[in-house]
Amino acid sequence: MIRSAVVLVDTSIIVRLMGIDGDREAKKAAEEFDRRRSEGQRLVLTVTALIEAGNRVAQQNRPNDRRRCAQQLKKLIEAANQPDPPWILREATLDQQFVDEMIAGDSTGSDLVTLLGDGRLGTGDLAILVERDQLQRKTAHTDVSVWTLDKELSAHG
Repeated sequence: MIRSAVVLVDTSIIVRLMGIDGDREAKKAAEEFDRRRSEGQRLVLTVTALIEAGNRVAQQNRPNDRRRCAQQLKKLIEAANQPDPPWILREATLDQQFVDEMIAGDSTGSDLVTLLGDGRLGTGDLAILVERDQLQRKTAHTDVSVWTLDKELSAHG
């Protein structure tokens, strides 16, 4: 049985879809989103990306922007509970294995202190990589990647 590609959606994509980076960027992200869905990619929202996206909303300077973006984020999350959802929500358990993998730097080849100390990856990006690798290990999916605009994360995703 051929399985479609599974793609974890990074914070950088979620904030574009919400319009934080402007309408033009939101439109481009939506077009790419639609293209990926039409190709049969299974898009996954990670807990990490949702938390980071919520933080980006709260950091908006203007109250009207915060409220508009908060409403957009709510719609994106609610869409996962609709019939034929555009994406699914991924559960993550912050257990000892998850923490150990983060400290070890997961599949990056560097540990947490090196990644943070060099400014290469933050804990959110590293957590998304751990989620990706755990999903691949715990399911039959062999084609699991991360859709991101972040150059360093994309080098590992």
